[in-house]
Amino acid sequence: MVTTAPVIDKYRADQDTTLEVPRPFDFGFEFGDGQGMVQHRRESSDINGVVKGSYGYTNSNGLYRKVEYTAGADGYKAVIKSNEPGLSNQNSADATFLVEPPPPGAILQQIVPVPSAETVVTEM
Repeated sequence: MVTTAPVIDKYRADQDTTLEVPRPFDFGFEFGDGQGMVQHRRESSDINGVVKGSYGYTNSNGLYRKVEYTAGADGYKAVIKSNEPGLSNQNSADATFLVEPPPPGAILQQIVPVPSAETVVTEM
């Protein structure tokens, strides 16, 4: 008489076989300081797990940055819209920069030095 025992694949027995179905979600917020600074974020996901969203800020001088993104089977892709000094239109990896000129007040603020508390002015 020959008896056999079931063969247990140890590799499969150690794996978690729970499959998680993506749960759609949607959230967002926006707040400001009452003096011109505003920050925001919004994000949502669909039944396939694709996430779309945006976040950004605007400061009291009118400088802004807004990032719109998607993340899914094709990876993370972002479009950055801004008018911050020093940026230029470019495509880097999966990020696209769309840059506008900064507001005149923001450029002047960079040129005019702000006196520090350590600055000592003496009369002659």
